[in-house]
Amino acid sequence: MKLTDLIDYLTRVKQLEELYQKYNVSQDSEALLIYLQNKLSLQSPVIIFEIEETDDYLVFEKDGVKYEQLFSVNHTIELLEDLELKDNGHSNLEIAKRLLKYRKNDA
Repeated sequence: MKLTDLIDYLTRVKQLEELYQKYNVSQDSEALLIYLQNKLSLQSPVIIFEIEETDDYLVFEKDGVKYEQLFSVNHTIELLEDLELKDNGHSNLEIAKRLLKYRKNDA
């Protein structure tokens, strides 16, 4: 899954439970974190990790693969509202680009 695909779940929060089940992510975690494999890029695969597994590191390595944290799932959902990206006619690509820009420059 790419970041543009994840946007559908983040803008339709009720579908997040389906996503968690599909990728076997525990909702009992203190926080769920969105990581991009290798680097922050639109082409990078997205993985959701439980904070207990990553210790909230911005850069995390598992099985020899590097992951870079975008934001927590909850913070990303809040950003979509705060930045007025949700339900405002923006495409998933536009939203994904804005989130990456925000993470790289403003966060």
